Amino acid sequence: MASLTAIKTDFPYFSTDFASGRAPSPWHKSAPGRLRDAQKAARAEKVWSLWSAHLARRKRPGRLDRLFSTRREPLLWALPQRAEDQGTPELVARLAALQRGGATAQGTWEEEASLWMAEAAAGHDVSYSLEAVAWARALPELAGVLSSASWWGLLGHLAAASVEAAEWSVEESPLVHQLLAGELALTLAYAFPEITACRKLAADGRRSLSAGMIELLDGEGLPSADHMPLLRPLLACWTRCQALGRRWKKGCFTRSADAQFEWAVRQALRWTRADGSQVFSEPAADARSTDWLAAALAFDGDEDDQDVATLVLPGSKKSERDRVSRYALPEAASNSDWSRAAVLRCDWSHCGPCLSILYPGKTVLAELSARRELLGSGRWEWEVRLDGRPLAPAGEWEETCWISDEDADFLELEIELTGGVRLQRQMVMARDDGLLLLADVILGRQPAQIAYRGCFPLREGISLGGVPEMREAYLVGRRRAALVLPLALPEWQCDRRLGTLERTGAGLELHQKSQGSSMYCPLLVDFDSRRMGRPRCWRRLTVAAELETQPADVAVGYRVQLGRDQWLIYRSLAERANRTLLGHNLSSEMLVARFDETGEVEPLVEVE
Repeated sequence: MASLTAIKTDFPYFSTDFASGRAPSPWHKSAPGRLRDAQKAARAEKVWSLWSAHLARRKRPGRLDRLFSTRREPLLWALPQRAEDQGTPELVARLAALQRGGATAQGTWEEEASLWMAEAAAGHDVSYSLEAVAWARALPELAGVLSSASWWGLLGHLAAASVEAAEWSVEESPLVHQLLAGELALTLAYAFPEITACRKLAADGRRSLSAGMIELLDGEGLPSADHMPLLRPLLACWTRCQALGRRWKKGCFTRSADAQFEWAVRQALRWTRADGSQVFSEPAADARSTDWLAAALAFDGDEDDQDVATLVLPGSKKSERDRVSRYALPEAASNSDWSRAAVLRCDWSHCGPCLSILYPGKTVLAELSARRELLGSGRWEWEVRLDGRPLAPAGEWEETCWISDEDADFLELEIELTGGVRLQRQMVMARDDGLLLLADVILGRQPAQIAYRGCFPLREGISLGGVPEMREAYLVGRRRAALVLPLALPEWQCDRRLGTLERTGAGLELHQKSQGSSMYCPLLVDFDSRRMGRPRCWRRLTVAAELETQPADVAVGYRVQLGRDQWLIYRSLAERANRTLLGHNLSSEMLVARFDETGEVEPLVEVE
């Protein structure tokens, strides 16, 4: 890897001996012969005249602004909000206009380049990094408006920034590292193959990009939950690098990193909302502008991802979506214990129900969407009290079970609480049934008065509607999006002894209380619009073992009817044992099943 000392020595501006001819030549053998001859003769002014003229008329390499034919400037793809607030788009736009031949005054750019380099001493953040790449992309055109000293000074500054960044930890600042050590290095190598020091940066950039990608992703293209907001900005950076990599036989990634790029494209599609924005992000005004994802797909060798994009991205025609064979597509749901992130969804349709989960540390973030509408996004909160004493996390959330098949997706998380209590959080997405089960399970050791509060985040503008005297409620946005049933509570609102379900400023709040060692707190969400106007009911079932009725802190069961469809839900809260409910004998820890037309139970999810 090139050293900072070598970079400074290789560039004429940094060498006091350049004018005398004692400085080493910066030129590669591919540079014009007249340029190298003038260098040997120590004719500094002639060298600059020849070099700037060469940059103005050369055909190869091609202009950097022509690598992509997209409506949005590639450096502004998936731009982080902080960079937008700091004025980065304005500078990038003006430098892009210069590349396209926009008229400019020399003095203006001289002063701005000098000021920008001086401000860089304050630190290298995402704004600086994107702007550095923008300056590098415009350097060929800047040779016509900057003095020799300013131009070489700017080139040396950019090259030094790239070399320095390669020594940093990619984990501490992933996007800054990949932009400076990776994309900036490749940009300089692409733009100036005639300069030996720049040419060497290609290998350094390839190494930094590939190693960074392997370190940042879980093996299937997904970053950690903490870095999830960077998924799109990173993919945008890697896509631009793919275009630069066409210049070199080895490309810009190693083979294993190239495979990660394809996985990252699929994950970006998987974590895309119906409006085109990324899950867990503030929807941008240009969210539907996903041409940058189309550019990424052009470097993705997996044809399945093209079909997935047709279903997921907004703007595709119904005729195009109808041509996609949905049965041959990869799994739409995903869970990564390494990333601490999961997506539960019925299929790839952008209008179908989708639950996205991040569980870093002691926090669970949840986002729910259905029928092209974002219902909620934020922290999924909980509060547990035993005999009035609040419990606190004593560990971090861990995945304890993940099942995904043709019937359903099931994710179970668990966290240790003070007092020897465990809190399990269960999520079941039943594909064909259009149902989502959300349940918190409190597993204690000693009998106590248990008070529980769970709050699922709801977006502003999503209300809770329904029949006033009944417990079930609708999540309502532009229209009715889902029906919510609090299975552990009675159907009638007048009975508030066991708890309540209500819409608060924080979200959808479920309160429950009971006496015992454990408690099950379930919500069943129905997304099927055809059933929403039909009769529905739910009943807590009697659970028996050895002809004795079992208390609610040992095991619970529920029967749910929506229209003509019926389901059975069972959860053991004590040691597993052979128990019966509704004439069904089982020894499982958990069962979610449907009743078929003959009354037989068809398991959707069963945990032994």
